Formats: sequence, structure tokens, C-alpha cells
Amino acid sequence: MTTTTDVEMSIDKQKKDIEILRKKLMDWSFFPYLYQRFNKEEPINWRNPMFIDYIARQSLKSFYRACKRFESFDFSIEPTIVGKVKHCSYSDLDGITNFKNPEVIQKTISGRLFQGTIVEGSEKRSVIVKTWDFHLPMRDALQCLTTFCDEIELFTNERVNMHPNLVKLYRYCCDTRLALVFDEEFTGLVLSDVLLSGTYITISSIMLNDYSSVCTLLLFSLSFVDDFGWVERMKVATQLADLYSCLHENNIALDRLIPANIMIDKEFNIKVFDFGYVTNTFNVDDSFLDGARAPEILKGERTRTMKSDVY
Repeated sequence: MTTTTDVEMSIDKQKKDIEILRKKLMDWSFFPYLYQRFNKEEPINWRNPMFIDYIARQSLKSFYRACKRFESFDFSIEPTIVGKVKHCSYSDLDGITNFKNPEVIQKTISGRLFQGTIVEGSEKRSVIVKTWDFHLPMRDALQCLTTFCDEIELFTNERVNMHPNLVKLYRYCCDTRLALVFDEEFTGLVLSDVLLSGTYITISSIMLNDYSSVCTLLLFSLSFVDDFGWVERMKVATQLADLYSCLHENNIALDRLIPANIMIDKEFNIKVFDFGYVTNTFNVDDSFLDGARAPEILKGERTRTMKSDVY
């Protein structure tokens, strides 16, 4: 039987593992990930639209020289396990999803979402692979390293990672590519597929004295689309509210959560697989990415609190 002490010890170990990983990645910086030949050879649909012009101006030869310099970069890292999630090599990752003939699902905030397959003994099952792409020109590259670690910390946090509306992390990779492997089968739909274009779900949170939060207002200014009616929308909203409440109770705040980052199945159950920003700090004066914002943030009040964690 798992006790509170066991959970606390596990969380402490996980935090230490994450800090080791953070330090290592910051020591490496983003250059080993940026200067990989596949960043130039990706299909044009998935490159940064300025990539070709930028390379032409900066000299393609210098790009390939830098790639050559990082060909033998040592990506070995400790710990190989964060919490209970193991690190996988790039060759293992390439075996899960073939990057040369990729089954790309869609873009994400950090990169792309791929379909993949894992084999364990006689068992074979579908999984999802999420990458952090370093295509030129690269903006906020160091922030990519930070968000990668933040998401590993979230998905290995035993207080929240068993929530039914979060995808389950299976492996992480920081060898040649940054990627997370989720032990989930892609349902074929994300929430934005069943909403009107550009429509957002708005959920407001209020603070309680014990710093836990409850979602009290569910506002839907949406037209019905096919069979995604009021009852189904309320089911989705309730699941989201429960997830936010769980995260806030554990002092975890998010920056940006959009319908394209929420997988939905035919029973209208959801799984969240991507975030703009994750923090386990309660009240931080921070800079923000572009995206959905609480009114007080839009008005220029830059202090982040749980009350400004609004969608």
C-alpha cells in the first residue's frame, strides 16, 4: 500500500531528477538540436516559412558546417529515469515513429504531433509522439528547453499525472531530438475539429482561502455543430474544470490551453496533450507567450496568479 510518505519521497526524487535534466540541457543549450541536418530536410509544409530565405542569407554552407560539428555530440545524460519514466535514445524514438516517412497528426505549440507504435514483447499498440522542433529561424529556443522540462515535471508528478483527462507519459527523449512519447492512441479528433473555427471555451476560476480553486463559471457562446450539442459541451467543460481544479490544488498553473491541444473521443471524453506554459509557482511576475489571456493580463497587469489562469 502506497503511503503519503512514499509519495512525498517519490516527488522529492522526481524534482531532483528534473533539476539534473534542466541543468544538463541548459549547459548544452539548443545548438545541438538546431544544427541537425533534418531541420533543413524536413518537408516544406512543416518548416518555418522563413527557413529557406534565412538559410540563403546566412549561407547554407555555414549551416552544414555547424551540423558537421554537432554530428558526434554526446547526448548521454543522467538520470535516465525521471520519476518512473525512462529516457529513450533517438534510434528507439525513430523506431517508434518513422521521421523519414512521418505520420504527422498536426502542429503543436512547440513542434508537431506524430502517430507512433511501441512493441513490448508480443504486445503492439499505438502511441503519440510530440516533438520540440528547432527550425530556423529559431525564436525563444532556450524557452523550448524549459518547457520541455516543465512538461516532464508535470507528467511525472504523482499528485496529478493519473488524472483521466491528461495523457500518460511513456518515454522522454533528449537525444538528437526533444520529444515525449505518450501511451495513448490518437482518437482522430481534437476539440477544435468539432467547434466553430476560432471559438474558445471560456472557464473562469475563483480562489478559495485554502488556495484551491474551483471553476464556477462555464460560458459557452457556441453554435451547435453536428451532434456536439449542449449536453456534450457540458461534459467536456466539466472534465476541463475538474482537470484545472486538480492542477490548481497542487499549485500548478498553465499559460495557454486551446481546443487544438485537446484530444476528444466519440464519447466526448477529452485528453490534454499540449500546453503553452506550465509552472508550479503560485505568484510569479513573468513574461508571457502570445495566446489566450485573462483580462487583467491583457490590461498590462503582469503578475501571474491562479486567478489569472483563465481559459
